[in-house]
Amino acid sequence: MDAKTLVDKVEGLYSLPEVCRQLGRLLDDQCSDAELAELIGYDSVLTAKLFRLANDPHSFERPVDSIPEAISRVGTDRLRGIMASTTATNVFADMASDIVEMDNYWHHSVCCALACESLAREAGLEAPQRFFAAGLLHDIGQLVIYQVIPELAIEVLRKAGEQESYRYRMEQEIIGVTHAAVGQELLSRWQLPLWIQKVVEFHHEPSLAGEHEVAASIAHIGTAVANCVEPSWKTITGGDEYDAARQINPSAWRSTGLSSDIIDQTVSEISIESVNVLSAVDPESVMIF
Repeated sequence: MDAKTLVDKVEGLYSLPEVCRQLGRLLDDQCSDAELAELIGYDSVLTAKLFRLANDPHSFERPVDSIPEAISRVGTDRLRGIMASTTATNVFADMASDIVEMDNYWHHSVCCALACESLAREAGLEAPQRFFAAGLLHDIGQLVIYQVIPELAIEVLRKAGEQESYRYRMEQEIIGVTHAAVGQELLSRWQLPLWIQKVVEFHHEPSLAGEHEVAASIAHIGTAVANCVEPSWKTITGGDEYDAARQINPSAWRSTGLSSDIIDQTVSEISIESVNVLSAVDPESVMIF
């Protein structure tokens, strides 16, 4: 089994909504807010999610009521992530709950997205907000595996438990391909930027990402940070306290210039904000709180 075969099967069942495909091209072309607004206006779901983020009372004093203002406030990088999450939610809406709890999946993804943005800012990287989309989509390949080959996915989970690093290795052993490789293939079909594809592909092994090592390292650290605020952390660790620092490859600290001191600070920063962002990405998920 390889990544291309798995993604072919998903694409055989579902097509990428045209509005999202066009929006991806517009974002790549760095078009104006007015052009983005015209396109988003054709999609009521995207419009609703955009306003939910732009009018968060915890972040902004004054509400906005126009799509261009909302885009300007939210930013195109977060908008790209919301666009992709909308597509993923539609594609994987009928995922069997006995394989994956989608509420927990999206909460982890949102926390990772916010952590990546925060960590990139702390590392002094250019345009840290662009890391939001990469963090949000880092585990998207898991959903492909769950959807296309659920019986093998169950075997992976049974042998690996919920510990993500073990699951990654079990995927390679049992399926012959990892969710990271599958995610990269899916995002290439969705025409997302190459650097985001590489972050997704190497977020477990950032030292193999070549010129994208720093970005992949941000996602690697962000994943561990996200696990600290994930509702299912007791399930993940068997009830023991989760030690994020132990899950992070030392090479990730070296390439980013960060240290484990940043973990608690980042957890505190993203815990509250994650609820607002989650309500836009997957409103039903906020019920887990």
